[in-house]
This record gives sequence, C-alpha cells and structure tokens, in this order.
Amino acid sequence: MRSCAAAIFAAMLFCATLPAQDAAQKQPTPAAFDDQAASRMLLQLSEALQGHSQKQFFSLFDLDRMKDGPLFKQQINSFFGQTESIRAHLNLVDTSVDGDKASIAVVAEMEAEPRNGGPIERRNERLNFVVANAGKHWKFIEVQPRSFFALQ
Repeated sequence: MRSCAAAIFAAMLFCATLPAQDAAQKQPTPAAFDDQAASRMLLQLSEALQGHSQKQFFSLFDLDRMKDGPLFKQQINSFFGQTESIRAHLNLVDTSVDGDKASIAVVAEMEAEPRNGGPIERRNERLNFVVANAGKHWKFIEVQPRSFFALQ
C-alpha cells in the first residue's frame, strides 16, 4: 500500500512540474519588428531629445554593440550639454528586416537652441538607423550620419 501511495505521489509531483518545465523552455520572444515598432522607437527618441533626457536617449541604444559606442556617447553628452532646448520630428520613410536586425530610414527635422545664446540651428536630413533584437526589446545599434547630433 505504501509503495502504491508513493508511486501516486511521485506521479502527481511529476505532472505538477511539467507545466513549469514547459514554460521555462519557452523563452518570451520579442514582438516582430515592423513599421509600428519603428514608429514607437522614433517617438521615444524624439521625446528623449525634446525632454533633454540623456538617460531616456541612451536607454534606446545598445552602446556595447554599436561601433564606437563610447565615442557616440561622448558626442551625445556634448550635444545635450551645448543645447538649451531641442525640437525634433522624426518621420519614418522605410523599414526592412533581416533576421534579428532591421534598418530604418527617417527624414529628420531638428531645431537646437545653443546654451550660449547663438542662433537656433535647423537641420533637415535623412538618417539611417539599424536596430537589433536585445532580448525583450529592440535597440538602436547604429545611426548615420552621426553628425546630425552635433552643433556646427
């Protein structure tokens, strides 16, 4: 009788752990990258610029995967330090996906007011971003031309 009860208990314990094992094996996959995801990222980037939030700006980038990431970080720190206010409009032109990376083409308009009281700088340029899957989120790993984020 004891061996039967032990076998039933073992079977119940085994069955109870099956869903947990199955859930552990299924890693959550990030949402597929599409125009909506690109637009969301661009809106967040625009909000970070206009809010003058370096923390929010850098949270959108994977600087470790970005070529010359530390240099880009210095450039952005300098840009934010030299500007009093920033207005930006990032208009999505095109997206293309290649595996766990995607390219985003953008028409970007920006007005940057220098801290030193100089004239407002206006820019209108096409930017190209590369984003990569970073676990649960997509992050920017490249932007060209980087000179867009620098006062002249």
